[in-house]
Amino acid sequence: MTNGRTGAARIDAGEAGFTLVELLVGLALFSLLATLLFDNVRFGVKAWQLGSAHAEQFGHDLNAQDLLRRLIGNVYPLMLRDGAAQHLDFEGGKETVSFLGNAPVVAGGGGRFRYKVEVERQHDRTDLVLSAAPELTSPEGPAMARRTVLFSDIDRAEFAYFGDGEAEQTLQWQDNWRQRVSMPKLMRIRVAFRASDARTWPDLLIAPRITADVGCVYDPMTRRCRGR
Repeated sequence: MTNGRTGAARIDAGEAGFTLVELLVGLALFSLLATLLFDNVRFGVKAWQLGSAHAEQFGHDLNAQDLLRRLIGNVYPLMLRDGAAQHLDFEGGKETVSFLGNAPVVAGGGGRFRYKVEVERQHDRTDLVLSAAPELTSPEGPAMARRTVLFSDIDRAEFAYFGDGEAEQTLQWQDNWRQRVSMPKLMRIRVAFRASDARTWPDLLIAPRITADVGCVYDPMTRRCRGR
């Protein structure tokens, strides 16, 4: 009787434990599950980082568009005299534009600043850059221009101006607006990114709201400023 009970106890004890093979199989399954879980977590973290980066870039692009819209929309068209000739203090080219505008808020908002938006190339990198300096800053004096990169590592950027042609009085898009006596009716900024860049940026169309220097003498015949 005693021997039978002892044998049964030994059999029960053996069935309650794990063999070495079962333990190895369990560890292998646990390692596989841990690997899968880690890959999922890593994928989630990477997706979150990419989403945050895209959201941050999108916000930056919107801020750059808003800044350009406000600056160019509020261009101050100062009329300059060069002997008998006159022209606006607005120089627009295909890859650069320079104009006067209100001082930024960080500068106290008083007076005017000269702004310049241009395509800047360095080695194999192309950026769209905005620089700003007080109106009366001498070009030969200390550098006071504040430089801001609006769009970095782009393929190209182009400016165009919609208004009367120099040779004929027909409205058309032009890539040059210099030595004119009137502002363009519209300005277009086109930014193209590299083929591998997922960023998109529709053409930005801006209409200058001020079309005549407030200190000019208005000529009702030509409907233009005659200068001071």
